[in-house]
Amino acid sequence: MLRGVVKIGAVVIVLSAIAVLQGDLRRLTGQHWQRESMTYLPAAEQTEHLFLGFQTTVAHYLWIRTILYFGGHYLTDGNYTWLVDMLDIITRLCPWFYPAYEFAGLIVPDLCNNPEAARIILERGITHLGMEKWNVAFYSGMIHFKYYDDRKTAANYFLRAALANGAPREKLLSMAKMFHAQAGIAGETLRFLLFAYEASDNPDVRRHLAAEIKKYGRENIVFPLKTVAGEGGE
Repeated sequence: MLRGVVKIGAVVIVLSAIAVLQGDLRRLTGQHWQRESMTYLPAAEQTEHLFLGFQTTVAHYLWIRTILYFGGHYLTDGNYTWLVDMLDIITRLCPWFYPAYEFAGLIVPDLCNNPEAARIILERGITHLGMEKWNVAFYSGMIHFKYYDDRKTAANYFLRAALANGAPREKLLSMAKMFHAQAGIAGETLRFLLFAYEASDNPDVRRHLAAEIKKYGRENIVFPLKTVAGEGGE
């Protein structure tokens, strides 16, 4: 019991130290710091050693800050300069944290214009979650298709995703077959957007995907979009 109390106390001290540091920096830098406070974290390579023993707790705290950061910029300037760094740090600290990989796969390539960073982060996810979350390999496949025009590699990732627990194997195998047969880009991009939208439970991700889907026209949507509380009449 004493060990548990000590560990809890240590976690509180770590998070309190971060909060105090953020408060000091906010006073020194003004309101701009409130949006960009994550930029003052150590480099990703250092965080694994700095928070040794408390990686998961710190990763969850940073994830909350990341969601706030993304939401603030999504509604204002659309500038996500530090999003990749945040996701890199979180997945280094807690490589089994799936929500960060979903952001990497669906938000980073488009809104951050950085498919290569997304691809690298997703490889980490495949290593740690490949058999538990089929979505991670699926996102990797779509990045290879959409941004590198590499249908063969994309199809191989779909096949890998189909092997994961709980994967929609029939759909994934069908997509892999079509990609191997050189399926058309526009139609398959829409199919991916619809499929990813249905698979996601993250309101931010779904909102972004819904906006992309609408660009193709509602007449092309082949199955009804389910709604999430707070999205408003999609």
